[in-house]
Amino acid sequence: MRRAGDLFREGILASNRANPIGEGAYGVVYQSDVPGRVIKQATFDDKYGKMTDEANLQAIAADMGIAPRVTSLERFPGGIGNRIEMDRVSSNYEPVRALDVMDSNFNNVADPKDRLRIAQQIGMLALKGVDLQDRQAANVFRHKMTGRPMQIDFGIAGRIEGSDKAQRLAEATADGFTAAGIPDMGDILRALVADALEGGDTAAAMDIARQGFSRLQKIKDPLKENVSFF
Repeated sequence: MRRAGDLFREGILASNRANPIGEGAYGVVYQSDVPGRVIKQATFDDKYGKMTDEANLQAIAADMGIAPRVTSLERFPGGIGNRIEMDRVSSNYEPVRALDVMDSNFNNVADPKDRLRIAQQIGMLALKGVDLQDRQAANVFRHKMTGRPMQIDFGIAGRIEGSDKAQRLAEATADGFTAAGIPDMGDILRALVADALEGGDTAAAMDIARQGFSRLQKIKDPLKENVSFF
């Protein structure tokens, strides 16, 4: 009976997979057989457990309230077809507005306020030891009422610590300052952190990065803030 149930479920999922919600270079997203959930399935040989790492990193963000909750991880022999099931982003969220062109910091996210809030969340994740990349508009939704971003793709992410953690926090903070209309503050922060790291003082670099990020978190609206380290 269980085997028959598994086959029935796989038939439903195969039909859903044929009509995907989204597709990328490494995975396809489609409706789960459970209402209110979606599945991201690897389209590559996941023999090294990349989907497991992705699910674990997304779970950290979900606990922070900035990513969909992971409900299950299914692994198959040889890593073929490994998949993550997660809550579907609710109707209270909408895609962030996109530009027609990409840029180096925020890919194609158009709204400076979205850029600022994304940078703040990337910094929060960096403090948790998570480096989240690839923040193009397709990978971020925003709450229709509050504007709070929801990070929906952790395919390009990894663990960081030590000097990498300090540098990533500084980069996210500097990106946030740029979004807020004060790029000079980001340049100052990058330089101070780089000097500390070049001198071998990771603790000092992290302290400087934390100070900068603390100030970034206080900014609510781009182009309306006057922020100083001193």
